[in-house]
Amino acid sequence: MNRKLLMNCRLIGASKVAFMCLFAIHVSNPLEADARSRLTHVVEPNQQKIITGQVTNSDGTENLSGATVKLKGSSTTVTTNVDGFFEISVPSTEAILVITYMGYQSREVLVGNQSAITVRMVEDSNSLDEVVVVGYGSLDRRDLTSPVSVIKQKDLIAGAVSPLIAIQGKVPGLTVASTNGTDPNAGLSLQLRGVNSINASQGPLVVIDGVPGGDINSVVREDIESINVLRDASAAAIYGTRASGGVILITTKRPQIGKTNVTFTSEYFTERVRRRPEVLTGDEFVEYGLGEDLGHRTDWYDEVMNKNPFSHRQVVNISGGSENANVYTTFFKRKAEAIAMGSERGELGGRINSNFKFFDGRAELSTQVSYNQVDADFTNNDIFNMALVLNPTETPYNTSDITGYNVLVGGYDYWNPLAEVALRSDQRQYRYLLANSALKINITDQLSTTATVGIKSNSEHGRFYRSAQHRESRLNGIDGYASQNYGRWEDRIFEWSASYDNRWERHHLNAVAGYSYQDFNGQGFNANNSNFPVDGIREHDLGTGTFLPDGRAGMGSYKNPWVKLAAFFGRANYSFDNRYIATATVRHEGSSKFDPANRWGTFAGISGAWRISEEAFMKNVGFIQDLKLRAGYGETGNEGFSANTARRMYGADTWWLFAGNWNRTYGVMHNQNRDIRWEVKKEYNIGLDFTILNNKLTGRVDYYKRFIDDMIYDISVSQPPAIHDRTQMNIGDMQNQGIEFELNYNVVNNADWNYTTTFVAAHNRSRLNSLWGSQTFADRKGFPAPGSPGNAVRLFPGEDIGRFFIWQHAGFTDDGQWMLYDQNGEAFDVTERNKTLADKRFIGNGIPRVQLSWNHSIAYKNWDAGVYMRSWLGYDVFNMINMYYSLPNVRGQNVLRTAFEEHRDIVGEKELSDYWLEKGDFLKIDVISLGYTFKKDWIKPLSNLRLYASGRDLFVFTKYSGLDPEVNINGLEPGFEERNAYPKTRTFMFGLQANF
Repeated sequence: MNRKLLMNCRLIGASKVAFMCLFAIHVSNPLEADARSRLTHVVEPNQQKIITGQVTNSDGTENLSGATVKLKGSSTTVTTNVDGFFEISVPSTEAILVITYMGYQSREVLVGNQSAITVRMVEDSNSLDEVVVVGYGSLDRRDLTSPVSVIKQKDLIAGAVSPLIAIQGKVPGLTVASTNGTDPNAGLSLQLRGVNSINASQGPLVVIDGVPGGDINSVVREDIESINVLRDASAAAIYGTRASGGVILITTKRPQIGKTNVTFTSEYFTERVRRRPEVLTGDEFVEYGLGEDLGHRTDWYDEVMNKNPFSHRQVVNISGGSENANVYTTFFKRKAEAIAMGSERGELGGRINSNFKFFDGRAELSTQVSYNQVDADFTNNDIFNMALVLNPTETPYNTSDITGYNVLVGGYDYWNPLAEVALRSDQRQYRYLLANSALKINITDQLSTTATVGIKSNSEHGRFYRSAQHRESRLNGIDGYASQNYGRWEDRIFEWSASYDNRWERHHLNAVAGYSYQDFNGQGFNANNSNFPVDGIREHDLGTGTFLPDGRAGMGSYKNPWVKLAAFFGRANYSFDNRYIATATVRHEGSSKFDPANRWGTFAGISGAWRISEEAFMKNVGFIQDLKLRAGYGETGNEGFSANTARRMYGADTWWLFAGNWNRTYGVMHNQNRDIRWEVKKEYNIGLDFTILNNKLTGRVDYYKRFIDDMIYDISVSQPPAIHDRTQMNIGDMQNQGIEFELNYNVVNNADWNYTTTFVAAHNRSRLNSLWGSQTFADRKGFPAPGSPGNAVRLFPGEDIGRFFIWQHAGFTDDGQWMLYDQNGEAFDVTERNKTLADKRFIGNGIPRVQLSWNHSIAYKNWDAGVYMRSWLGYDVFNMINMYYSLPNVRGQNVLRTAFEEHRDIVGEKELSDYWLEKGDFLKIDVISLGYTFKKDWIKPLSNLRLYASGRDLFVFTKYSGLDPEVNINGLEPGFEERNAYPKTRTFMFGLQANF
């Protein structure tokens, strides 16, 4: 008998453990090892082992407070503290800990020989108990009846600074695009489920912490708690007039309860040109006889770009406090240098989110305040266009010139881009203030009421100066030009709502009702002057220019009409037995833009869901954990047009001479249309959510169809009786439809490994059904000189949005002249017969038939990595760079190398035809990321330290010959790669994040 065991028996007492000791002697036989192991924790309490650990999110950047840690097979359970730490006693190395946390997949960890354990939880984006933010409240995911996409901070694309660029491709049907490549001063273009208007607003409404119309510039990605996208009208109807393009709800982080937690993030960026136009070298330029050899060899495209641009950003987050008073604070700074010379951006800002409870939690006061200041230097994108055409034997520098630059003067659209940037400045300062405060009264455990006041105040101060040595100054004999402008826009909001949430027996009711008011105010001024005595004072002393006493200086100011929106809204969500769910939404809204007779509109939505998996006949289907069928219908409005339309407004008109004095007249600014009404979008949606294979595979599929009625459009009218030649009216309708698909598969999830892959797909087709009497059309997208190419887009009833309206190429004659097809399908030589507009036809499609994204996230112990890919299929790109610069019939300017390779036999002038259309299909390796989180005992006194790196826009697999097939596909003129397109770059980032 084991001596240690006998000693323990004696210590415990023979009268109480005789039987236990005898049984233990029996099982000491090696053949009974299993039985002995089961009794070890009873007879040998000194073998209990204390395990400490910490529970964090998947990448270790957030500690999970309140996570449950349970010893498998026993009732022993502990929870993590505010820093995610826990301590638990286990009986042996074979013990297994089960860790659970709401919104995350459960984890099982074998203790083994470990004494300290770090557990990284993987978020379960399809957890039925997850709380999802919707309009004016939140719902459990299990109770959703409409398609709502939920993006958490961990889902944001690595290496992206803007939170919206960081969800590019993540939300089916949402297209997020930069308006100017990787330029740090570029704006964003947003479109959800296709085009939804012609003249009114297109993009989705952005709501930040409950403030509609919030500016994304007021949020840094570290502040993001979640981004929820209401994709269909049944969910968006509660926002009424501005929700025609969908709704994006951005929720920033709330304070953590407990001791102060500090997070420091620092990231560093650089970029390289991924693809550039291939133009002739200086030697080739001379060889082909395109111009005089001026003795230099200049790569102009290389000259206009910064070498190794460097950018960085730092963010400090501080959070902490008690149960009744807590604060979350952010400070950030950013300095960004673009690949394009002359473009820079500096940002400085912060945020304070606070929460206070009074009267034993019956009253809560929460406040969110953010302020950003941006100082931006803008370049001129035409420097890239000029870099293509300039003589490569010319030099950018001239030591005999006072500027040091070769200032080219006199040529048509021909100038030195380096001198252009150096001898002018375009600087703007933006200030963004977003603040709101909400007082919530918890009347009962089920009923509460909330009053919110908020303000969004943005300003812009622009300064422009053109030196006396600038080409335009020399050409016009003027010693410099300067201007300043200032604008301020202020939106104020007040909202009151009452919320009710109650569960009883098999019923669940969640309801909200309230009132909303918001007004919009804007004003500004501008001034300019020319011909200054010295260059050095630039735009800072406008009064010294001689154009002022000469009466040729400019000055102006404006004040926008005061626009007001008021609305009453409500939503009710009812669930019975977690099987049958219904949601009804309504918003009755009025806008001061309309005449009183048409001011108010009612926008409603209704949707329902049937959780099939809860039915009795599904109980034995083991591989299905959740199966929910959804259907909905909703209406939203659109008043995103000028406030001048329905009201008669007067403004300054012409000057006239009377009695030797010049007098200014005032007249009607526009044709008044008191009958203008809301644009209305009516949308149907049907979808299916599923979770199968023991919660490893989740997904959803949605089909939608929507109709936009009473579109607001400008039509031509007769003068007289009209004062002006155009009037805005409700004159047409359009429709679009599409399919959206999401799939998430958690392939591996164990103590060491985690691998998750997500696939997103979307298809959309938009069609214009009618305009004024189905007779009119609108031509758009005019092509610039040289030549007279014409317009490449026509909005025409019965045609899809995105088609090109151009001539069809029919080949070339033997002597290299263009041939086109006429309206009867017969080919003709353009030198023998003039082409007509009637010969044009609708060709191709600039909008992808399918947009795809595929994300891979993998983690091994302390390492994590990701690969994110995107693809567009089934669309065309009009290559404007090729059209303008790949023909050899020019002199005095440079061309693409293809001009003397593919097109050397073409003699005629370019034609606006499908010859320049190319298939744009691509597969892009958009992001590759890698990170490492250090072990806790390596980094004391830090609580967390993570290093990470990423590369963006790395590789593109495509047959498209231009710079990048990922061109703008939003709006009414999709599918064109412009002549002055911003260079396509690869961006590399290295970062660290530390917690204190």
